[in-house]
Amino acid sequence: MPITLLSLNTDATEYLFRRLMTRIAVLAGLMHCAFALLFALADVVILAWVNVVSVLCYVAVFWAARTLWAKTAWSLAIGEIVLHAMIASYLIGWNVGFHWYVMLIPPVIMVSPLLLGRIKLPAAVAFIGVYIGLDVGLREHQPLFHLDAVVINTLYYFNLVTIMAVMVLLAAIYFQLVVNNDQRLRQMAITDPLTKLHNRRSIESYVQHWLQTQTDPATLSFLLCDLDHFKHINDMHGHHAGDQVLVAVANVLQQSVREQDMAARWGGEEFLLMLPDVPTPTAMSVAERIRAAIESLDIRHGNQRLPVSVSIGVCTRQPKETFAQSISRADRALYQAKDQGRNCVVLDEPKASV
Repeated sequence: MPITLLSLNTDATEYLFRRLMTRIAVLAGLMHCAFALLFALADVVILAWVNVVSVLCYVAVFWAARTLWAKTAWSLAIGEIVLHAMIASYLIGWNVGFHWYVMLIPPVIMVSPLLLGRIKLPAAVAFIGVYIGLDVGLREHQPLFHLDAVVINTLYYFNLVTIMAVMVLLAAIYFQLVVNNDQRLRQMAITDPLTKLHNRRSIESYVQHWLQTQTDPATLSFLLCDLDHFKHINDMHGHHAGDQVLVAVANVLQQSVREQDMAARWGGEEFLLMLPDVPTPTAMSVAERIRAAIESLDIRHGNQRLPVSVSIGVCTRQPKETFAQSISRADRALYQAKDQGRNCVVLDEPKASV
């Protein structure tokens, strides 16, 4: 299924939507305070009280949007917008522009995480129908209160500017939503979900890019690590215990590398470390430090300590050697470490040319 806004991370979407609702609540509350004062001065008492009620409504929207009652905030805001547009248009006329706020509802519906994807478009279309219904019913209606032309023009342009400002806010929030989730999806594509290390595809891509930007003989060392008797841990203590071990080992690896290095989960219980500009003696020292740190891990499953150790194959890339050839040499060294009794570090030294 193609990735769309509807399939983006729900928690992030809801967070941004809540923030959008709080901003709209503050803006709308301040706006209705001004309207209440204006209509009181214009002696349209009923609309002054309607705006007082609207202010209280947006106080509730603000509070609900900051708590777990986001659906309540959404429902209150929609109800207030529609009712206020109907009442204001009926009392002081269609040309003042209060009906424009109903046009905000369809785009907000489309970015809302509170509705299921399959009903968003029908709901948006329904509110377009509501707006058309208001237009048909009230555009030619003679207002009950005839305001001064200055007041009407002031309201008209105030509503016009406000509606445009809210639309800009909507567009900004939508843009931020898409950008944030795009970054999150990219991160998910290169990260192992359990250990939070880079995954195999990520390190393969990074190494290939690194090799293309270097000139031989650039120094690059690899550490291929394999947990000893990991299957026994899973069989004896369950996969939850195995996951504990993998996460703990990943933390050791992450803490053992520099910013320019890369640690990745190569697959299963195997990990690969890429160490740019690290010669063989230093790579062996790093591997031994990692081996000792993993052996000393105190991982508890229930009251039992899980014995953890690692075998490590080390190689330093030779000139003109491909990534696959380097990993093949590291893998060969790893098998030698297994054959030598595990929990040790073995270096694959290149064969001397004849």
